[in-house]
Amino acid sequence: MELNNYRSILSTLIESEILLSTPQNATCDNVKCTPEQFASPALDHTFSAHPPLWNYENPTYSYPYAQTGLPKVFETLPPTSDVTEVLTKTRLLVFLGAANTPTFRRCLAEPGVFILIFESNASRVAHFASQVRPSRLVNRALILLGNPDELIPPLSDILPPNLFNLGFPVFFTLPEMATPQQAKKTIEAIEILFYRYRIYSLSGQGNFCNLPMRPIRKELFYDQQFHFYSNIKEYLRWLSIQPLRKAFLGETAVLVAAGPDLPNHLQYLRNVRDSAVIIAVNNALKPLLQAGIHPQFVVANDTSVHTTRSWEGLDPVPDVYLVAHCLTNMGGNIFPRKFIFGNHKPEIFGTRPELRLHGSVISTAFSLARHMGCAKCVFVGAQLSSPDPWTMSYSKGSIHENRATNHDRPLTDRWPQLVPVKDMAGKTCYTTLNFLDAAHWLRDDIRTAQIPCVNISSQTILHGPGITLHPDYPIQPTGRLPLRLQRISSATEKRPALEPVGEFVKHELREWINIENEVASVLQTTGDDFFTRAKKTLDQFDANNVTYLVQRFDNFNNKRFHADVFESKSKDVIAEGLRSYFSKVFQMAKIMQSSLVSNFQ
Repeated sequence: MELNNYRSILSTLIESEILLSTPQNATCDNVKCTPEQFASPALDHTFSAHPPLWNYENPTYSYPYAQTGLPKVFETLPPTSDVTEVLTKTRLLVFLGAANTPTFRRCLAEPGVFILIFESNASRVAHFASQVRPSRLVNRALILLGNPDELIPPLSDILPPNLFNLGFPVFFTLPEMATPQQAKKTIEAIEILFYRYRIYSLSGQGNFCNLPMRPIRKELFYDQQFHFYSNIKEYLRWLSIQPLRKAFLGETAVLVAAGPDLPNHLQYLRNVRDSAVIIAVNNALKPLLQAGIHPQFVVANDTSVHTTRSWEGLDPVPDVYLVAHCLTNMGGNIFPRKFIFGNHKPEIFGTRPELRLHGSVISTAFSLARHMGCAKCVFVGAQLSSPDPWTMSYSKGSIHENRATNHDRPLTDRWPQLVPVKDMAGKTCYTTLNFLDAAHWLRDDIRTAQIPCVNISSQTILHGPGITLHPDYPIQPTGRLPLRLQRISSATEKRPALEPVGEFVKHELREWINIENEVASVLQTTGDDFFTRAKKTLDQFDANNVTYLVQRFDNFNNKRFHADVFESKSKDVIAEGLRSYFSKVFQMAKIMQSSLVSNFQ
């Protein structure tokens, strides 16, 4: 077959959306090998028996269901697994190396299977496609040509989340496939996406109190709903982040997180404070203030009640602006001016610009710098890792300051040990799956934003294309920073109309009064009437988000509630479970009413 025919095959694959490639392979000009170089049959793909990332996840989440007989969300297969055994466990297969091997043919013939193929050699892809008709690959396979770190758009945007509903990814490799290091990077990239789309939805703060035991409506969880009501006055008073858009065009942003080496860089921050826009994450604010360093901005996006600890004990800081998600705690009177991003009930409170964020608030800080028009970003304390295999480490003075652990404890290479990773200097450190995912996400965001970034610490897992190491990076002031800060201090914006907000608050208050009255009536019912009335009301609360709210309220034990009410055969146990549930709803309704009244008068 002529080389031009090989190039034509690749073009057909690209047009059929079977092949995606890095920019340097997009024209197919890298096909330079002759067919004879691939004439000998490739060795078979072999099952990869590497320890998967989910070894470091709580095994509770591998089977979070109340019912039996469902497939596990994830599991670690025996190292001796063959292709037939693999196909009983998952329908998502990843082949490292493009070749029409017996294992590949067996998997392609299996109904419902989707195959990802990673290959760095365009000629090998062309030879593979000359043996496997493209029509057999349509909607069944996707070939990714080149280094996954160089794909545009990034892998996380190429692969849809629902792909991972097919099951956990299992890998097969060719003996001649790339280097072990490149294979490991590719495997990690896919496994971290599986974590992002399947495991985090169970273990993350939105759902870990509500494993999928039965269908219920899920909107805001309790912390978010409480903050929403608490922030109503804030929505009426403060601006969105729209006035910050390109307000610092050309400036350098210094993004400060609360990693354990933050104290080593405090003098650097003092030196650059007047030359750069310093954006601190909420957890880094206390150690900075204790060192006499006031960032111009602090950003908060954690919508859980734990954010409150970031502000506890702080006096007002008149020169620090807060940029906060609309559903987080906004620090009361600590900040002289606040900018709000994110939306809930935009039909009442107006639509605000969003910030891209994922996994860690340092991603929000980068998104804010990008929104502001900053030309470069310098990361300080953004390590996302720990020297301790058993717990994450944070800066002295932060709300998560280091806790002593048993460093002599033998490693287990599985949960609750943290994930071993390499930092920028190539040294082993440890991190959570959530932070590893956040690092992957932020690397992709940095690369696609094409904003040059510097990390001043090598003890970080935030490294890759677009990020360089410079321990004492000098920042040349533009001379325009003071004027720009002055301008945003006087920015104005149209605020929400007061009357619709007032009507909304009255409506919400009536809803919670009705919930309180309904629960009180149920709790006063006895005998068989109680079970009939309780079941009907529980169904209503499952359908209108009340159940989802109460699952994060006041240490409510959802697992015990489900066991008592849906699994027990004892009427006394069922009744006790229902009464405990309704008592929590009653208390929650009182708190929600109080929050609405006190925050809108």
